[in-house]
Amino acid sequence: MNRIRRVVGNLGLASVSVALVLGVLELAARWILSSRPPGKSGEQAVYTLFDPVLGWRNKPGAAVKYNRREYQTEVVINSLGFRDIERAVTRLVDRPRILVLGDSFVEGYSVERDETLTRRLEILAAEAKCPMEVVNAGVHGYSTDQEALWYTREGERLRADVVMIAVYYNDIIFLERSNYSGSPKPMVEVHDGVLTPLNTPLSEPPNSRALPSPSAPRPIVGSALKTLLLERLFVGAPRWHARLAKWGLLDAYDPDAVPDELRVYKTRGRLAEVEAAWRRADSILDSLARTIRERGAKPVMVYSPARFEVSPRAMELTLLRYGLDATAWDESRVRTRLGGIAASTGFAFLDLTPALHASISLTRGEPYFPLDGHLNRLGHDTAAQALLPFVRQNGLVECRDIAQ
Repeated sequence: MNRIRRVVGNLGLASVSVALVLGVLELAARWILSSRPPGKSGEQAVYTLFDPVLGWRNKPGAAVKYNRREYQTEVVINSLGFRDIERAVTRLVDRPRILVLGDSFVEGYSVERDETLTRRLEILAAEAKCPMEVVNAGVHGYSTDQEALWYTREGERLRADVVMIAVYYNDIIFLERSNYSGSPKPMVEVHDGVLTPLNTPLSEPPNSRALPSPSAPRPIVGSALKTLLLERLFVGAPRWHARLAKWGLLDAYDPDAVPDELRVYKTRGRLAEVEAAWRRADSILDSLARTIRERGAKPVMVYSPARFEVSPRAMELTLLRYGLDATAWDESRVRTRLGGIAASTGFAFLDLTPALHASISLTRGEPYFPLDGHLNRLGHDTAAQALLPFVRQNGLVECRDIAQ
């Protein structure tokens, strides 16, 4: 009888201990969820100006701090309208100048300024006794047409020796769109080799100058601990999440609608809008390459892959999130097609996918932020490490070892 009492007492004590631990973990989980930054909080509105031809541009002299769940950074725009150190329009005579066009992956607001791929390339080149000036002309949200249009209208004054355009997969579909996330953008065609906007001047959207306030935190429904654990399982181990759901241990994930821009990876069926976008991409890039060469510079195309193209785990998550059939989607489709366009239009072509994939390790992690999807510090540094030998080995720059 005494033994039974002891067993019952121990079980009761264990139950109370477990309950207390779970209670503490639940409180901790609620604190974690409630203290998260609210996600996008309108930071870009602080340093963005309406432009009747390009749609928008960066505001010279503006500054803002990003406070996102995965990073906190400061963005300062220089007098030329770039997220870069201060640059003179006149290039330095003792070193080549590389001008890099792109979107938020080049602008690099997810890392500090000196951690961006352009600044890292400049710093690495100086350390390698091959000094060069690398100008960051990336603007968040731009697609290839806006980047090409900006260069043809304004880029010549910078007298670059090399002009790089970084292409991301969602650039393609937006070549067929006149709106990006509620902001009007130009539609561009090529006539007699010249880039021609079809719908400019654009109309400034109402309330474009208003600064949105941070969104309210999402209410916590049910157990915060369960929410946090399932979130980590879904993002960190999507294959196990799918297996547990198949075994009935978890609720199956209800797939999201497939974003239109993702359809450039689809291998089954010909989608009219996607094919039209590819034709437009070909003509715009061909015109851009010709313009770059006419101005005495060398054209380079850099493919900036999405996280799911680099990380097998991220690809599993993408398939699960959108309920995709793996046999109908090819993660190499965009970079392969862009490589063909580069070859036919005269761009030197660098695909960053192999270098970014090789950077993944247990100690350093992945080169992307898992939730935000942009390159992290490792990703930007890896891109710069790949770019330096590329520009040197392909004769794109002439190294002049000078006193720093």
